[in-house]
Amino acid sequence: MERKSGRVRLEITSLSQADLPEVLEIECQSHLEPWTEELFMEELRRLHSRILTARIPRMELAGEEREKSGHRPGKIVGYICFWRVADEIQILNIAVHGQYRRKGVGRFLLSNVLRLGREQRAKLAVLEVRRSNRAARMLYESLGFRQVGERPNYYGVLKESAVLMELEFDRRMEPGASARQNRF
Repeated sequence: MERKSGRVRLEITSLSQADLPEVLEIECQSHLEPWTEELFMEELRRLHSRILTARIPRMELAGEEREKSGHRPGKIVGYICFWRVADEIQILNIAVHGQYRRKGVGRFLLSNVLRLGREQRAKLAVLEVRRSNRAARMLYESLGFRQVGERPNYYGVLKESAVLMELEFDRRMEPGASARQNRF
């Protein structure tokens, strides 16, 4: 899937093992307790797991960035890992490269996963987020997620609470709604 908005085009692609160095760089700059390469490999092997990347196609990159991309299909600027379990989409991990935050990449990724959920007739999407991650919580709420619970002391090092959020597909996000919001 490809979306063009403004000057930059984003493509959604499935994560491959060759993409891991770029994804691990984003993961380490985004999370206090980042996933390891082994965790990503485990997710790649699971039948019910998918990892999608948002990338700027190579031809859209400026000179130096294009040279750095070599023969790769473009620059990964974000990713999302999710499971499809029964009639539920479980979002496990989402991150956006620091340079591209607050530019619609996270919304682009989430909107595509929610579209896939609707197409596969899922009834519910669920996720958890650090209580302190206000920007992410606002994004999720703007897409129709609502807080349904909390897990105290969930996140390791800081013992921070996890906010549990869910979206019921029949209550929000009609087909086509995500396309209008993919601004980058």
